[in-house]
Amino acid sequence: MELFISSGSTGEGSVGTYLGAFALTVLAGWAGVLFSLLLTVGLFLDSRQLQRTDRDWSPTPLYALAGIAHAVGTTLFAAFAVSVPVIGYYLYRRRERDTTAI
Repeated sequence: MELFISSGSTGEGSVGTYLGAFALTVLAGWAGVLFSLLLTVGLFLDSRQLQRTDRDWSPTPLYALAGIAHAVGTTLFAAFAVSVPVIGYYLYRRRERDTTAI
């Protein structure tokens, strides 16, 4: 009796598999950078709006720096240790504010 082993089970992959994995990795990296740039702009604009409308809590636009740290976190994981708690705190405080009734 013969045992046939396919190339996928021995750890050998085709060139197409490697190119596909590389393309997905690059796409995921750029998606992370795009998300963090949108996060930076959103945090900046939202904090400016809160400064104008809310008297109890007026966050500084420097919270947008957490978005930049989040962008660095796409390549340097330690930056997430800074950005995620800061953004989490901002969102925790933000959810208590209702600025729609002006």
